[in-house]
Amino acid sequence: MAWQNVKLRFLILLYMWICSQASFEVDVNCWWNRAHPVGHNVSVVCHTSARGRAKSCDLFQLWVITPGHRHLLPSACVSAKETFNFSIAIKHTWHIRCMCNGKTDDICNVTVRGGYPPSSPSRPDCAIEDLNEDIHCSWTKSNEPMIPTIYTLHWKDCDGNIKSRESDQENVVINRAEYMKSTDITAWVTAKNGLGSAQSEESVFNTGHIIRPDPPNNITHTFMPLVIYWNMDCDSVDPLDKKCQVQYHTHDHMLDWIQEDDLQSTFPLEDSQPFTEYSFRVRCHCGYEEKVMSDWSSVFSVRTPPAAPVGQLDVWSDCVPYSDNSSCNIYWKEMPLSQARGEISNYIVTLKLKNGTEIKQVTRQSRDTGSQHRTEQNCPQLRRFPLKMGVMGVFVSANTSMGTSIPTFMLFPVRGQTTPEVNLSVMGEKQTLRVSWSVHPQFSDSVLEYVVQHVSVVPHLACLSWVRVNRTQTSVTITGDFRNYTAYNVSLYTVFNNHSTFLKSAIAYTLQGVPPKVPQFDVKIVSQSSVILMWSPIPLHESKGVILHYSVGINETGYNVSSDSTSMHLSDLQPARQYQAWVSAVSAAGEGMRSITTFSTTEENSFFTSILMAVFILLSFLILVIAFKLVWLRYCSQKIPDPLNSKSFNHMNFQHAWPWLCSLSESPLKISELEIVENLHPTTPTSPSETELEKILIDVEPQQFQVPDGLGRTNEGGEKWLEDSEESNRRHISKQDSWRKEYSEMVDTDEEEGAGGEEWWDQQGVSDYERHFMPSVEAN
Repeated sequence: MAWQNVKLRFLILLYMWICSQASFEVDVNCWWNRAHPVGHNVSVVCHTSARGRAKSCDLFQLWVITPGHRHLLPSACVSAKETFNFSIAIKHTWHIRCMCNGKTDDICNVTVRGGYPPSSPSRPDCAIEDLNEDIHCSWTKSNEPMIPTIYTLHWKDCDGNIKSRESDQENVVINRAEYMKSTDITAWVTAKNGLGSAQSEESVFNTGHIIRPDPPNNITHTFMPLVIYWNMDCDSVDPLDKKCQVQYHTHDHMLDWIQEDDLQSTFPLEDSQPFTEYSFRVRCHCGYEEKVMSDWSSVFSVRTPPAAPVGQLDVWSDCVPYSDNSSCNIYWKEMPLSQARGEISNYIVTLKLKNGTEIKQVTRQSRDTGSQHRTEQNCPQLRRFPLKMGVMGVFVSANTSMGTSIPTFMLFPVRGQTTPEVNLSVMGEKQTLRVSWSVHPQFSDSVLEYVVQHVSVVPHLACLSWVRVNRTQTSVTITGDFRNYTAYNVSLYTVFNNHSTFLKSAIAYTLQGVPPKVPQFDVKIVSQSSVILMWSPIPLHESKGVILHYSVGINETGYNVSSDSTSMHLSDLQPARQYQAWVSAVSAAGEGMRSITTFSTTEENSFFTSILMAVFILLSFLILVIAFKLVWLRYCSQKIPDPLNSKSFNHMNFQHAWPWLCSLSESPLKISELEIVENLHPTTPTSPSETELEKILIDVEPQQFQVPDGLGRTNEGGEKWLEDSEESNRRHISKQDSWRKEYSEMVDTDEEEGAGGEEWWDQQGVSDYERHFMPSVEAN
């Protein structure tokens, strides 16, 4: 027994420990009333629902914590649904949190929302819809509470018994077993949420008189005027007790039904428009106090007969800037059916030429793609007519089977006219363009109206459109089939009596997007520490938004550059280092994808190395030249027999004949005179051989050379000497001894008296240089 008590106590302690360690999850939904003024305290209502264990109910405590306060939930049972209220400032409604058991292990989820208490629903409408005789009751709510709201249908029978059924929708079904046939029932609806409740008015009906009748049928019509007829089958009911409702609308306003009540079986439509399509539907009740209406009949449509057109076409022009009228296209919008009042067969364009003649051209209404007088496929409501040379005026009218509209005169724009300063603002928002402008009052006094023109800059979406604005207005909101991320060129024009004038234009977007990637991005290396980043601008029709600026950078460092710039110079870079450069476009929607390129700077000494190499090559060349000059001067300065000492060589213009040799001014040698004695005997033997000539060469000490009279240093003298030399070369030396003696008879002009008659031939030998250069002269 004692052992059993120990076991029981142990199990109790273990259970309590497990329960204390258990984790619970609680959902707390809190609502506050948005209808209260801002700045006041609001009453917050919180509902709890837990997902913990019911057995741990006695261990649970829920605290709802607000700034400065802790609210304890009245019940300690986690499985119970509790509601409690407290007041809090509106600014603190988003700072509500909760805590379970004072521990963070337990999960407590708080949802805080603002809403409204429900308003009174409409009186319930109850009817038997089908053969099973269930009663279908429906109602409409008066407001949108914005928080969960429960609707409850209550009904009380003739014995006073009250039944109810909840629904989160706006209808409830009372089953046939829950009511007695042909008895009176009272029904009403209540609506309730966390912020309040409301009740509808009561509806009293007899269950035998609420069968819904079939809808009207056999709907017909007549014209002149337009009258609609129908049939309604009601058994054992006086026709005067039947009441019907008619709803109708035109084809252009399909969602705007116009309702007429208290009708019997006909409906005359007064003021019906010609060539207009109308749609009708009818429903009726068959008397009784309950007045249970039938469902709506099927829609019946009819078009009224055509009539002569009224009004004028809306005509506009699009001309090339600063050109004559021959570079214009005339556009006009299709005339609305309310003005055309018939099917338009064609348009008549009347051209007034400079010579005073008029030409009428008919353009077909056909919308086939081959028509040359219509715009692109994306402009189905627009017509185009290109002008030719010599046109002074244009008139356009629409032609129908019932007549022709009043011609519209096209006002050509005047270019080059002085216009005042205009402030134009275009803002895009939610498929609309809000355009506003301001013009000097003196200028606006003479304006008839303004025209705001807009066209997409994307070529295949370039559908021209325009809106006419009263002269007293300075703003307009343009709606249409605008595309997101597409640029539109918005232009403002003024219209005068006989012309229009362009004022200003701007680019706008209805919705801007992130720009695309910059198409081209290159790097030009300037030096080892500076580069130039170059990129191509994003085309306007591809930008998806107004480019505010370009973001340009290297590695992690970025800079903002004007949207008009296409390059940026960066300096203070490290030599011989790899960098990653990038560029991206930025719009109001954000930064686009970056274009990235990688480059490396050059080494620091590469530039100076190139200069040093050039200097080294130049110095090497100079050294070679100097060495060659020194070697040449060495040979030119040796004291060896020089052929210049020959009298025959001296007679020629030496500098012209041998310009590559040392000049006389550079040589230290003195020119001696050599006398050549002709052999007058006709039987002179042939000239000695080359070996023999080498033996008779002479070495003469350089002496001062005196030019004989009559031998100049001109070209004429040199040519004369050449002729004499050629003649003398044909002569022969008489004999060896005689020739040697005569050649050795050289007179030194500087040492005529002191020189002896010693022959050079017997004094020393002859060198190879002397053998090669000493002249071999033959004389006759």
